[in-house]
Amino acid sequence: MIYILTLTLIGCAIGTITGLTPGLHLNTVCLIGLSLYPKLGLNPIEFGVVMVSAAITQNFMDFVPAIFTGVPEEGTALSILPAHRLVIEGRSMEAVKLTAYGCLLGVVYSILLLLPVIYIVPVIYKTMKGTIMYVVVIATIVLIIREKNKAFALISFLLSGYLGFIALDLKILSPTEVLFPLFAGLFGISNILVSLKDKTANTPQLEDIEVNLDKNIAFSALVGSLCGIIVGLLPSMSPSQVGIIAYDFLGSNLRSFLVSVSAINTSDAIYSLVSLYTINNPRSGVAAMLGQIMTLDSNTLLLFIGTTAFASMIATAAYLLLGKTAMKFVAKIDYTKMNLAILILIVVLTYWMTGLFGLFLAVLATAIGLIPIQTGVSRTHLMGLLILPTITYTIL
Repeated sequence: MIYILTLTLIGCAIGTITGLTPGLHLNTVCLIGLSLYPKLGLNPIEFGVVMVSAAITQNFMDFVPAIFTGVPEEGTALSILPAHRLVIEGRSMEAVKLTAYGCLLGVVYSILLLLPVIYIVPVIYKTMKGTIMYVVVIATIVLIIREKNKAFALISFLLSGYLGFIALDLKILSPTEVLFPLFAGLFGISNILVSLKDKTANTPQLEDIEVNLDKNIAFSALVGSLCGIIVGLLPSMSPSQVGIIAYDFLGSNLRSFLVSVSAINTSDAIYSLVSLYTINNPRSGVAAMLGQIMTLDSNTLLLFIGTTAFASMIATAAYLLLGKTAMKFVAKIDYTKMNLAILILIVVLTYWMTGLFGLFLAVLATAIGLIPIQTGVSRTHLMGLLILPTITYTIL
């Protein structure tokens, strides 16, 4: 038991480092881990404990760069704007605490729902297997028609989708590598350029902000956990997109949205293990990696769920501490200089990880990413980057 707890803590440390590293996608971490696995001297279960712990911890820590720097991952990309509103209001710690509640409650709810989900997922999957992509199409249409400026919403979706289709089809970079410059351009660089243009003033950050666990937060996290099941079933749909659709029907505000999206992220991590166990269809990089080195049985699934629960408690405490540290750092520096530094960092990382072709993709993605910002439509339509290629390959 002590050995398993030690492996879990090692995984938490790895997840903290990778989560705080701007642009380092979880799938990249999984690929690195899988390549190192034969040399580590760990059996599949021990290795799985480390990677599951690292994955759930990274789901927490990904929000630090998303909130304070605007460098997104796939799961946090669309939470940047709501979080930055709070940062501009001097309430960055509120964004940190809301996402901490959402992440932790997402784990709690998904564990409570574990038994019914184990029985429900195979039934839903078999029923919808031939029609899942049509559901994705309908969801995409709903997201577009909810906009006042439907034309630019459609343009944003089609251009980002075409860019994704070309970038993936050329196969110059691996699917994991190519996502970094694309997401960096669509959601990171474009956001930073607008911030530089607007010359946002450095807002003093309030340190003592209480965020009480009330029924609204609890309900938002429950909605997020239930939406996590949907994310696991609908290919290429992001947590933010599913959250937007849910709250179009249920009603929402900025704070509820942040709680819900963060809950979707962590609950999806657990549901992806359930998908691997029940239908042998991994829906995350970690689950796919585990599927290559072991056959997941019920005992191992329960061990990984327990590991996730313990790692989530550690991650919550570490995330709140690091969020407070980041908040103090942001409050003391010039926001324009910080944005310039982050912009340089993104460019350097893009060139280092993906070369000149990656820089070229980042420039194109940035141009497309500016469209919804300048026209006032939601940046959720930029997820056409993944949705349109998926629809094209699956249906056509």
